[in-house]
Amino acid sequence: APDYPRAYFLGTVLEVDGEYRMWYTGFDKNRDRQVCHAVSRDGLNWTKPRLGLVGYNGNRDNNLVALDGDHSMHAAVTLVLHDPQDPDPQRRFKMLREHAVPGVSWQIFAAVSPDGVRWTSAAGGKPINPNHQIEPSGFIRHQGIYYINGHSNAIRHPLPGAHKRTMQTFASADFETWTSASHMSFRRDNIPPRPPTDFEGHRGPQVHLGAGLWDRGNVVLGFYGMYDNPTNDRRTVVCDIGLIVSNNGVNFREPVPDFKIVPSLEEPDRAEARLTQGQAFLNIGDRTFHYYGIWTEVNRDGPTGVRVASWPRDRLGFYSPSGGVSEPHCISRPLALPRAGARVYVNASGLSAESRLEVEILDEQFRPLPGYAAAEFVAFKDASGFRLPAAWQGKDSLAGLGQRFRVRVNFTGREAGAARLHAIYIE
Repeated sequence: APDYPRAYFLGTVLEVDGEYRMWYTGFDKNRDRQVCHAVSRDGLNWTKPRLGLVGYNGNRDNNLVALDGDHSMHAAVTLVLHDPQDPDPQRRFKMLREHAVPGVSWQIFAAVSPDGVRWTSAAGGKPINPNHQIEPSGFIRHQGIYYINGHSNAIRHPLPGAHKRTMQTFASADFETWTSASHMSFRRDNIPPRPPTDFEGHRGPQVHLGAGLWDRGNVVLGFYGMYDNPTNDRRTVVCDIGLIVSNNGVNFREPVPDFKIVPSLEEPDRAEARLTQGQAFLNIGDRTFHYYGIWTEVNRDGPTGVRVASWPRDRLGFYSPSGGVSEPHCISRPLALPRAGARVYVNASGLSAESRLEVEILDEQFRPLPGYAAAEFVAFKDASGFRLPAAWQGKDSLAGLGQRFRVRVNFTGREAGAARLHAIYIE
């Protein structure tokens, strides 16, 4: 099979029309890396469809996707975007893939597809990054602009030999033409004028392959390669997965520095301690899933495959009050009302009669809006939940707010510190 003996995952998982779909890289006995496809109904049990598109070992009974007719698609990284709003039905799926070019090293190629399995080369079949190299893991369309990020050589350290892997982002308005200028989105090495810790390219804390991105509207979550190495030998690298966030898809910050959202040393089959994040996030029922893979360096025949980590739905972090704080609360940045009648929901845990949350709606100047003050808030019926509906006396939706507003959440009760606010949804 094209994914025997190994399946690598620096790929994508998407929900499309009620079905979960995966694009990953098969590594066969001839060391060919080809893009394979899998499908699932529950996100945990996956099957390899017999696509019948590409000849392999004398037949088409395989799960290889096709490029430019009936050719197999070669790639190490496979980033897919479902773009149903594109007016051209032949471009409803978009892909950026990393592929080795002899004498040039890794380059990024674009492709489009009507169904996600039959692909046509885009951008004239030429690399979108002809002037530099990118090893990517994140690809989104945010507020009308396409973004790809990865570790790249487009922005170098000002001191020769001091360059480390950093997360850099490139943009495009049409998917075909990309900026050659990049933005430094996130880094872990010393920033000038602080001196570099060393001049060895594989040593120290770095950002491996940028970050897989999950666009949640006004916030973009990123799972990045948290690379650490005590030596300059790649065989001693440890790569966990860390968490970063952004409000524009370009500038990222780490809520808790060096926090391992997926630790590499928890693999039950003792796979090498080097994880590769995917562009792969799903909310299914009451769980959040992230799919990832293994970067083998010491034992090329060691365990690989597609893996998954999960949490209670959208509970990757939380707000809770510090002890001794007077009237603990948090306030959102100004938000735009999606439409009149939108509702507010809260994802919270640890609530009880002595540990409560109140939701207020404010104007941009932090003033409570009539009808939406704390005194008018109707207490949540459930102690905790993933989707608690906010309501005020006589109303359960937002109306007459003007153009922009803020959400304030108050932590109340004798045991207010036990409450955890995980997320607010406005739908």
